[in-house]
Amino acid sequence: MHVAILGCGQLARMMALAGIPMGMTFTFLSENGEDTAPVDGLGAVVAADACLTAEELFAAAGKPDVVTVEREQCALQPLQKLAEHCPVHPNTDAIYQCQNRQREKQLLINCNVSHTPFVSVASASDLEVAVEKLGFPMVVKHTEQGYDGKAQWRLYNTGDVENFVTNAQFKLQSDEAAPYVAEPFMNFDREVSFVAVRSRSGEVRVYPAAENVHDNSVLLHSLAPAPGLPQALVDQGQASIRRIMEHLDYVGVMAMECFVTSDGLWVNELAPRVHNSGHWTMHCGVASQFQNHMRAIAGWPLGSTELSGAAGMLNLLGVELNQIEQLDDNVALDWYNKSVRPGRKLGHLVLKDESSASAQTRLLTLKDKVYRK
Repeated sequence: MHVAILGCGQLARMMALAGIPMGMTFTFLSENGEDTAPVDGLGAVVAADACLTAEELFAAAGKPDVVTVEREQCALQPLQKLAEHCPVHPNTDAIYQCQNRQREKQLLINCNVSHTPFVSVASASDLEVAVEKLGFPMVVKHTEQGYDGKAQWRLYNTGDVENFVTNAQFKLQSDEAAPYVAEPFMNFDREVSFVAVRSRSGEVRVYPAAENVHDNSVLLHSLAPAPGLPQALVDQGQASIRRIMEHLDYVGVMAMECFVTSDGLWVNELAPRVHNSGHWTMHCGVASQFQNHMRAIAGWPLGSTELSGAAGMLNLLGVELNQIEQLDDNVALDWYNKSVRPGRKLGHLVLKDESSASAQTRLLTLKDKVYRK
């Protein structure tokens, strides 16, 4: 089974490291001169050149049996070309729907999934309407740019609105969609995510919900199962992600990020790929999110998503690799082979314990140790 992955970052690395023990081989398609260090030694790396014909790209990719992606913000043209010769999972329509926040909101509406309120913004007058409907504070997000809090603006008053309008680019997107969406600043109790996998035959399995803590809009650590999350919200989240995946005829792993408020569960974003908040699965069960993604896209039987006890994951953000400091006998380390830069996701640590309470205590102690707080 030969797999081509569009993207060469840490998610591509971890997918390959999950697939190789199952007999898979890999080619990686790079875009726009991206850093390919994370996938060094795991397979051939070729440029996803827009000038190549479908046949040429398929040959350059090693004539894969299936193609997948490590990120949603990617060019669809290479995937559409490869789809002429082999399956692409998740399908290009699913990726297209999740590339744009306005399309993603409409997808949630179509699937009857509770989502954060929003107003599409394509002009200064649209933003005035958003202020009337949503009030302050609010957050304005570009529909197609940014991740980890980038390309987002928090507006607290009319002065912030005026400053935003002065610098905004109100050019419609390629599909005539508005370039921004405005949302209320959600007064949430915590953030949780659901990671699920769907097979080619339509079987869906869901990992335990994880509670996520962010630092400057970047995920810092996750804890699964999310402690004290009411079963009604667990059931709601699992049913929601199932409906979305079935609606899209989705194959592979998907993540759904949510706010938990006094009013219930609100979906914030979807990720049509393996996800940072599911990295704990690498060391805490039969089949990690990465292995299950590879199983799903290959058409193989899915693995168990059950978790015995609890798990914690700590991102290594902008810190040097130091196995002496970062490891102990109940902590697993995964390093991404990337150069160190402030705030950059460079690796993660995973621990396992008997309960969410004890795992959380150890996770916070580990965070203080790593970040020397």
